[in-house]
Amino acid sequence: MTTALAATIGLAGSAAYFSPWLWRRHRMNRVRRELVRNRILVLTYDDGPSSALTPQLLDLLQRRGARATFFMLGRHAQQHPQIVDRVIEEGHDVGCHSDQHLNAWKVLPWEAVADIDAGYKRLSPWIQPDGMFRPPHGKMTLPTYWSIRRRGAPVWWWTIDSGDTHDLLPSASQVADRLRSEGGGIVLMHDLDRTRPRNDFVLELTAVLLDVAQKESFQIKPLRELCR
Repeated sequence: MTTALAATIGLAGSAAYFSPWLWRRHRMNRVRRELVRNRILVLTYDDGPSSALTPQLLDLLQRRGARATFFMLGRHAQQHPQIVDRVIEEGHDVGCHSDQHLNAWKVLPWEAVADIDAGYKRLSPWIQPDGMFRPPHGKMTLPTYWSIRRRGAPVWWWTIDSGDTHDLLPSASQVADRLRSEGGGIVLMHDLDRTRPRNDFVLELTAVLLDVAQKESFQIKPLRELCR
């Protein structure tokens, strides 16, 4: 293999990871400006719905009069259709998070694209083919990028990671402090059923963030009310 050919192959492979990253950075910088300018808090939950935690979150959000955004796995939505119905009926957003939660950086390109398509198919009773999307693990490649662009679907990441998947859970106050310091944000949480401490942390954090929003005049909005 010639040096020139090797360099070309290397650049092509790098582009599959680098170009979507640049696009993500540009998009989220624009979103951050809107969040801060208007002091907006967006509560988002990935990987559900689940039989225990999701209904508890819905009860809490209903009591507080807040709307959130749920990025669901197709296979979980199919298992709990009545919960998806409730999410929709109570005015929350539903987006696609794929079907099996495959990391696009760790599987073959067509596997990642097929996983996205399967997620949209299973979620089709509740969302349109161009419904909002959040990449599993936040990872995209050029094939998954083009798959989503062809759909015309808005892609949403986050600006504040709650840390609810970390080995050592942070305190809810630490996440709330970051919201205060940044002046707004899209908070990433997860509503799949895990251990009791993790479920309790997501519920506690949601309540704390709602308290902060009320005391410090943050607007609480679902993602559909932000710029696309």
